[in-house]
Amino acid sequence: MLDLHLSRFQGVAIETPSGDVELSIVEVRPEANEADIEISVPDGWNDAPPIEPTTYRLHQEFSIGAPDGTIRLKVLRFRPRPDGGGGAVSIGIDAPRAWPILR
Repeated sequence: MLDLHLSRFQGVAIETPSGDVELSIVEVRPEANEADIEISVPDGWNDAPPIEPTTYRLHQEFSIGAPDGTIRLKVLRFRPRPDGGGGAVSIGIDAPRAWPILR
């Protein structure tokens, strides 16, 4: 599992054999242990997540069904900023081992 720390307005693209999945952090609320995350998938995927940002809580797992496998994601932890205004969220990403890894 890959563990990424992302702050508000940051995102990551996950390359799959059938197209890119984009994960964007819209808002982080460490004091409430939740983050609003927007997920974009290529057109035509049957198991597409909601288009609008969705609130995910600490330790919540969710998955994205790609035509050639499933991407599992989990909210691992929150890191508040010292000034108390937002912070970062750690997202765990797990994808099929058969997918190529680009370095």
